[in-house]
Amino acid sequence: MNSVTTTQNSWATNSDSVIRESLLSAIPESDLTIDGWADTYRFLSPERSARPGRWSTDLVPYLREPMRVVTNSDVVEVVFMASSQIAKTEFCNNVLGYFIHIDPSPILYLCENEGKAEAWSKECLAPMIRDTPVLAKLIGEARMRDSGNTTFDKRFPGGHLALAWATSPATLSSRPRRVVLADECDGYAPTNEGDPMSLAEKRTTTFTNKKILKVSSPRDELTSTIEPAYRETDMRRYFVPCPHCDEFQILEWKRVKWDDTTSDAYYVCVNGCLIEHDSKTEMLASGEWRVTNPQPTPGKVGFWINELYSPFVDWTDMRNRFLIAKRKGQETLKVFINTSLAETWKAGGEEIDTDDLLARCEFFAAEVPVGVKVLTAGVDVQNDRLECEIVGWGEDKESWSIAYRIIEGDPTKKQVWEELKDILTRDYECEPLDDDADIRNLRVAAVAVDSGGHHTHEVYKFTRSNAGRRFHAIKGANTPGKPLASRPSKVGTPPTKLYIIGTETAKDSIAAALEVAEPGPNYCHFPDGRDAEYFKQLRSERAVMRYVGRRQVRTWEKRKPSLRNEALDVRVYAMAALAILNPDFKAMRRRAQHQPLAAATVQTSVLDTPAETTVVAEDEPVISQPPVPNSRRARRRIRGNGFVNNW
Repeated sequence: MNSVTTTQNSWATNSDSVIRESLLSAIPESDLTIDGWADTYRFLSPERSARPGRWSTDLVPYLREPMRVVTNSDVVEVVFMASSQIAKTEFCNNVLGYFIHIDPSPILYLCENEGKAEAWSKECLAPMIRDTPVLAKLIGEARMRDSGNTTFDKRFPGGHLALAWATSPATLSSRPRRVVLADECDGYAPTNEGDPMSLAEKRTTTFTNKKILKVSSPRDELTSTIEPAYRETDMRRYFVPCPHCDEFQILEWKRVKWDDTTSDAYYVCVNGCLIEHDSKTEMLASGEWRVTNPQPTPGKVGFWINELYSPFVDWTDMRNRFLIAKRKGQETLKVFINTSLAETWKAGGEEIDTDDLLARCEFFAAEVPVGVKVLTAGVDVQNDRLECEIVGWGEDKESWSIAYRIIEGDPTKKQVWEELKDILTRDYECEPLDDDADIRNLRVAAVAVDSGGHHTHEVYKFTRSNAGRRFHAIKGANTPGKPLASRPSKVGTPPTKLYIIGTETAKDSIAAALEVAEPGPNYCHFPDGRDAEYFKQLRSERAVMRYVGRRQVRTWEKRKPSLRNEALDVRVYAMAALAILNPDFKAMRRRAQHQPLAAATVQTSVLDTPAETTVVAEDEPVISQPPVPNSRRARRRIRGNGFVNNW
C-alpha cells in the first residue's frame, strides 16, 4: 500500500513539474530583454565557439544595447553594420532564440543563397537548439517523423521559423512574417521579381508590431544596401574611454600605428596617448553607444562597429593582415576594408584633386629611378596622333611614370610608327644603385598597342613586324571581372596575335593605386613636369552602376563627356603589357643578389611563345637570336617557365 502511495505521490510530483515548466514556457517573461534571455538561457556550442558553455554578454558588451533595442516597442527596424569577429552571427542567434522562446512569432531568416542558408541551419542554428535546453524542448529533432523540424523550416508552439534565400523569390513570397532577419544583406543580388530585401519586408505588412533586422558587413559602395539603410537611422557608434586621459572616442584604423623595429601594433588616442591592446577589455566594459544622426527616420535604429573593438582579435594581427592585403592587391585589400574595417569599398576611388596629384610629383635622379625592375609601354592610337606612356614597375606593383610622348601625325603614314619605334627601342638610363655602381640601362620589355580604333590594320602590321620585341596588339573589353590579359588569339592575314584585356579590372587597380598615399606597394610615382591636364585625364573616369534590363551592371565611364581620357587609357595598356610579360620580381631580386649587373638576362613571357629571345648585356648592344630548343620538353619549358632571368 505504501509503495502504491509512494508511486502516486512521485507521479503527482513529476506531473506538477511538467505542468509548471509548460506554463513557464507558455507565459512570456515580459520584462526579459534579449541580452537578459541570452545570459539566462543561451549556451554556446563547442563546434561554434572557442569558449563553449553559458553565454555572457559581458564578454562582448557592445552587443547589449543592440539586443535590447530590438524589443523596444517604438523600434521597427534595426540596422547592424559590422565587421567580422564582432559576434554579429551570435547577435542574430540570440534574437531568434528570444522570439522562439519568449515571444513566439512567425519569423523569416534571409540568407544570400541556398547554400549559405543550408550551412547556417546545420552549422549555427541546429547546434544552438541542441545545446540550449529551452529551445530543444520547443523544437523537435529533425529525425522525428512529422516533427516540423527540417533544414529550412522550424516549428515551435505559437510560431514558425522559415529560412529563405535572396536568389529565390519563391522562398520570399506567400506567408506573412512578423520578424524578418536579413543576414549579410549587402550580398543580395536583384532578382527578376525585384529587390530581395523589399520582397522580404512586404511579408511584415499586416503586423503592427513587426521587427525588421538588417545585419551585414558592407561591400561595394556602389551597390551597398546596408550603408544607405544605416544612414537612415540614428547612426549609433560605440565610444570607448582612453585608459590614460578618459577621452571617449570611436576606434579608427588610421590611429593604429606600428614601428618597423617592433612587432606589436598600438593605438594612438585622439589626445596622443599610446594605448596597448591589453587595455581593450577595460575600454569595452566602459564604452557606450552614442547617436551621431539626430534626425533619423522614425522607428529606425542603427549600429556600426568594426574589428578594432573585437575582444577576439588583437591590433597586431590586424596590422599583419593589412600589410598582406596591400601586398596582394586590391581584391584582398577590399576584403580587409569590408570585413575588418566595416567600410564600403570605393571602387572608383576617392575624388583626388588635381592639386594633390601635382604635389605628388618628385625629382627623378635619372630617367629610371632606383626601384624600377621592368619597363612597359602603352600606346593609344588616335586619328591624328599616337600617345604613349612608358611605365617602370617594381615589386608589389609600385610604379613610376618614366615618359609620356605624343607623336603628331597620320597613323596611316610610316613615319609616325618609325618615330614611335625609336621611342620604344632606345636605352633608358637608370639611377645608380650606389655611388660606385656602373651606369646601367633598361629597355622597354613589352608594349601594348590599342587596335580597337580606325587604324587596326596599321597596328597589326606594326606589332607583327616587332613581335620579337614583344610589341603586342590589344583590344579592350569592358567586362567586369575579366582578367587583365587573356591568352592571345590569331587574327587577320597574315595572322597577328591579339590580346583581349580587361579594362575594367585595370581601371579598378589604377584607381586603388592612386589612393595609396605613401611610397611602397601599389604607390604611383610621377616625375616633375607633369601638368594638370595629364592628371585630369588620369582621373577622367569613375565606376558607376547602370541597369541593363532588370540587372544592375557596374561599368566605368567618363565623369563628363567632354573630358579626354588618353592618359588613363595608355596607363591601362602599359599595365596590360606587364600582365602579358608576367615577370617574376622575386626571382629577379634573388638573382640580382648573386649576379653582377652586367650579366646577360633573358626575357620570356608566360602567356606568349616568343618569336625570338632577346639577350641584354650591360656592355653590349641588344642582340636578337632565335631560341634553339633541342627537344619537346625544352620547348615546353620555354613556353611555360615565365620570366627566366633577372634584368
